[in-house]
Amino acid sequence: MGKPKLILNVKMLGSFSMTSGRKAIVLGRGGATSKYLQLLQLLWLNSEDGVSKEQIVEAIFDTEKYSNLNNSVNNLIYQLKKQCTNAGLPDCNYVVLRNGKYYPDPEIEAHIDVNTFYELAALAESESNPKKRHELQMEAIDIYNGVLLPDISTRMWVITENLRLLDTFQVVVNEAAEYSKSNNEFDEMYSIYEKASRLYPDREWQVGMIDALMCKEEYTQAYKLYNQTVRYYSDEMGIPPSTRMLECYERMSSRIFNNEGNIEDIQGQFFMAQKETHNDEGAYNCSYPGFIDAYNVLSRNMERTGYSVYLMLCNVLDYKGQPIHNAAKLKNASHILKQAIHNALRSGDTYTKYSDSQFLILLVGTSQEDCDTIFRRLNNEVKRLSKKKFGIVYTVTSLAELRSA
Repeated sequence: MGKPKLILNVKMLGSFSMTSGRKAIVLGRGGATSKYLQLLQLLWLNSEDGVSKEQIVEAIFDTEKYSNLNNSVNNLIYQLKKQCTNAGLPDCNYVVLRNGKYYPDPEIEAHIDVNTFYELAALAESESNPKKRHELQMEAIDIYNGVLLPDISTRMWVITENLRLLDTFQVVVNEAAEYSKSNNEFDEMYSIYEKASRLYPDREWQVGMIDALMCKEEYTQAYKLYNQTVRYYSDEMGIPPSTRMLECYERMSSRIFNNEGNIEDIQGQFFMAQKETHNDEGAYNCSYPGFIDAYNVLSRNMERTGYSVYLMLCNVLDYKGQPIHNAAKLKNASHILKQAIHNALRSGDTYTKYSDSQFLILLVGTSQEDCDTIFRRLNNEVKRLSKKKFGIVYTVTSLAELRSA
């Protein structure tokens, strides 16, 4: 009888680990970033087509200069074999050369989560039975636990593979969630989008979560999640809500209703909401969709009230008057501008963050000359808070002009 084949269970999505049976396998002290381990990972992900010597050097050594490709790759294979045997694995080749390309040793049976995910997605795509197709997609989603090899996620070959994985994952998630929705499985629909949103918080999966909550008629929770999402995109990513998010807001707003109540109950709710804003003094900060609502109300009431209203756009700049490109500095400058607006403007003025470098302000009962005065006061406050490290510029337009346009 021949020796039993080595069976390895390999996880690469979300983190990297290897097990043989119940035993965890750790190769050397270099951890997940070691070059010999990268070689093994690269070969496992290209086990069908193999990898050339030049591809190995380009992928693993990157910009490092190696005059002798043979020695570089042979040394890497030697290190890999040595670390495997040191970890208690059998003395086998681990890497084989065939027709000018390198492959994983066929004597090792490696069960890799990435390959399993692709196989399940492909099986689902070719499955004609909707129920079985959905079951395969749910299995694929269950296996998908994050980006590929996060410890080396900046390597070009890992970036390329991650983009391919994300494309496949998006198709699987969207189809699985739509099936759940069409079958009134709204809890399952929510869990699908929730996992996708947790893994990729900047891909707007939250819209699907909000949709699932509305299908369950949990409108208050949907509105809460919407506000959290808008804040995340504004504060963490420095971008305003997308068209999809604004459309989601419109759908949600038309469905939110409260239980019947008297005027005292409603007044109490308004009072509590006012307390939670902590904006009794200073300008009022609101979300971008709320700012649009305020804009529309003020715009409609200008003729009746006789108030003039101006829309001011403020851009933050560095002390030289140039745009700030450093992400950390821009985030700090944005925070300072937000605080300055709150401090320098009146409680009747409303503002919102449009992007990391921009804020919008609605100025009520002001003139063009007043806008210049307000800006000087605001700019002085920015300089005071930033110790003159940042500055701002502004543009302003009358809502009357916008309405006529």
